[in-house]
Amino acid sequence: MTSFRSVAAAGTLPEACAEVARVLTTAGYDLPSVYLLSDGRLRCVEAIGYYQLVDGYPPGVGIIGGVVASGRPRLIPDVSQVPEFIAARPDIAAEACAPVVLDGEVVGAINVEATTSLPGDVLACLQDAAEALSCWLSAAGGMPPVPLAQRLARVAVELTSLTDVPQIEQRAARAAAELSGMPTAAVLQAGGSGWYVAAAHGPLADAVRRWSHEDIETIAGSVAAGTSSHVAGAAAPPASYEFLREAGAGVFTAHPMIVAGAVTGVLIAADNASEPAPRDAASAEREAVLELLAAQTAACLGAARAVQELRRLAVTDPLTDLPNAAAFARDLDAAAAAARSQRFQPQACLLLDVDEFKAINDSQGHLAGDDLLAALAGELRRELRAPDRLYRIGGDEFAAIVYVADPAAVGHVGGRLLVAASRTAATVSIGGALVGGDARSARGRADEALYAAKRAGRDRFDLSADQT
Repeated sequence: MTSFRSVAAAGTLPEACAEVARVLTTAGYDLPSVYLLSDGRLRCVEAIGYYQLVDGYPPGVGIIGGVVASGRPRLIPDVSQVPEFIAARPDIAAEACAPVVLDGEVVGAINVEATTSLPGDVLACLQDAAEALSCWLSAAGGMPPVPLAQRLARVAVELTSLTDVPQIEQRAARAAAELSGMPTAAVLQAGGSGWYVAAAHGPLADAVRRWSHEDIETIAGSVAAGTSSHVAGAAAPPASYEFLREAGAGVFTAHPMIVAGAVTGVLIAADNASEPAPRDAASAEREAVLELLAAQTAACLGAARAVQELRRLAVTDPLTDLPNAAAFARDLDAAAAAARSQRFQPQACLLLDVDEFKAINDSQGHLAGDDLLAALAGELRRELRAPDRLYRIGGDEFAAIVYVADPAAVGHVGGRLLVAASRTAATVSIGGALVGGDARSARGRADEALYAAKRAGRDRFDLSADQT
């Protein structure tokens, strides 16, 4: 029987893993490897007999990742029959793997592969090896911590993958707590109405959310020069920092989020500890990591807001700030889909056209025409209810999608829009149609009704007779 007693004498974790692999090769297993979890991925700590290694398995991926995810050993007599097998060598025929369990948690796996076949007792041997490595880890105090730099890099990748501003803020707050070792963290942002708490995480989160604009401005002022700020908790805070004591934040750190040279936000972490942790190399490393996290968060938020603005501009008319033709087509398709499902209140499509607009441009100039369109947009928008939507879809063409109970209600909406237009220096002609299951049909029927209104003398509403 193979003995792994020699593993206990190893001085370091790499040495213990190397001894496990050495004993396995002595027992006749030519291709052993040892994987341990680090920051959510399986890292190869030791392997013998390989020219190329497969590393960074997420749990659940491949044979090794599957064993770690399930916590159960596995013997694969013929890897060609297993779709999840990942080959490090082209000549592998069989594989066996056993999980390494520490304090009830799977922390890694010990694996062997073979170019021919594996004996039936291979899993018992691997489980003995896993038990020996688990005992070594337990005696050493457990798994080694993931380096802060590696954890920061993982968070940075996650932040970069996000495009939603609130998601970025929430992830940054959680990351600040994770990396600082303090239970509470928050992202503070500057907005049009002043400073506010954009995201908060941890046991003091509710107290932090109650901070006023003036409270947060005090914090922002302490990092305005681009430096970080720390409240050690050793001395009584001045009156301007009383809000920290009221929130229970005995130890506190703040780091500026800088965009284009200006502090636009602050990343904070806080603890209710009454005694500060000692200032040492480890605390300096944490503070440097939080500064980098604040910088990464600021960059990701800037990019996300730029993407949001581009998306907004793609569906917004710049003159009136109304949704444009692309947004109208998208929403009309959605209204038609709702009509097909019969799940929502009926909607109607209205098309509006300014009467004699060319004459206004010719006589008064295009700037006057632009002013008229902007004024008209404002009046029409004020006349619609909150769920209804108004669009500018062309030069002097507008559209609306409104919720209605029946065809008569469409006429009431059309009448209100005529009154709204009369408050400007122009009149409009309007055509309307109920939205059925086909968006193109609804727009076509509304267009026909619009031209019927124009033919009838303009400054009027016409409802499509065909409501299918």
